[in-house]
Amino acid sequence: MNTALHVGIVVPAFFYVPYWAAHENGWYRELGLDVQFTISGGIDPLTKALKAAQVDIGIGSPEHVIHDVEAGGELRMVGGNVNRLTHSLITQPEIKTLKDLRGKTMGVSALSGGTSSLFIDILEREGLRYPEDYKIVEAGVVPPRHERLLERKIDAAMQTDPHNYMAEDAGFNNLGPVSQWIPYFQFNSVNVRSSWAQANSETLIRFLQGSIQASQWLFENRDASIAIAERHMKIDRRYLERAWQDHVSGEALPSDLRLERQSIETALEMMRRDRNVQVSKDSQPEKYVEASYLAEAQRRAGVAERPLK
Repeated sequence: MNTALHVGIVVPAFFYVPYWAAHENGWYRELGLDVQFTISGGIDPLTKALKAAQVDIGIGSPEHVIHDVEAGGELRMVGGNVNRLTHSLITQPEIKTLKDLRGKTMGVSALSGGTSSLFIDILEREGLRYPEDYKIVEAGVVPPRHERLLERKIDAAMQTDPHNYMAEDAGFNNLGPVSQWIPYFQFNSVNVRSSWAQANSETLIRFLQGSIQASQWLFENRDASIAIAERHMKIDRRYLERAWQDHVSGEALPSDLRLERQSIETALEMMRRDRNVQVSKDSQPEKYVEASYLAEAQRRAGVAERPLK
């Protein structure tokens, strides 16, 4: 009998295609796993579910892992999912520049970390200070934020593909890829509870191994990957074709599930600047990562181990 494994994701998004592919193509099953996915609908609910052992693995926010570690918790990152931002800065049609965001309302997924930190960093470069010069409100993850933009309940949001392209076609302005301001950022990671990982190391390694196999498959099988995304996301294929290209370019979605030091360091630095977050000044990425499971999975998958560097 295969081992049941409960994996939590936030919403149906393109960066989850490797995990859906490993499930649908039978690679998890071949490794003795019965993977069951749970959609949380938000970053906070996913983190709560992971901490409460309602899911075994959560593929979501690395910043919530950092929060937990700083509070003495046992969450850790064990793999990378999105190591480069594929977001664009989307605004209402009348907003043409970053300076036009003065006095406006930004929609984010969570008030601490994530796109909130990104907005603060970018707008400070234009002389706009938070909270004096603009508002930040919780507007849900990418699909709900798209709806809030359509309803004009928010003035701007950072939208990952394909919703950035959908927004353009709906008449919104795209002020550019967020990566032009912030080239490295650990946006999504594979997260676990340390105690569970230690007690279920073989199960975790097999999951990572199958996920690496599927990630490599995604890079080599464009049309089949897009077809999987279509089934899960219910979005027009023309947008998903662009999303595939964005995720494989520069390995924004890492083919070997590696985590990248510079991307985690950027997230840490932004969190240190957030007045509501306490992060040790001398903390290094290793504090939040347990690398041994991925190293063994990479070895079994036949890819070169790439430690944090």
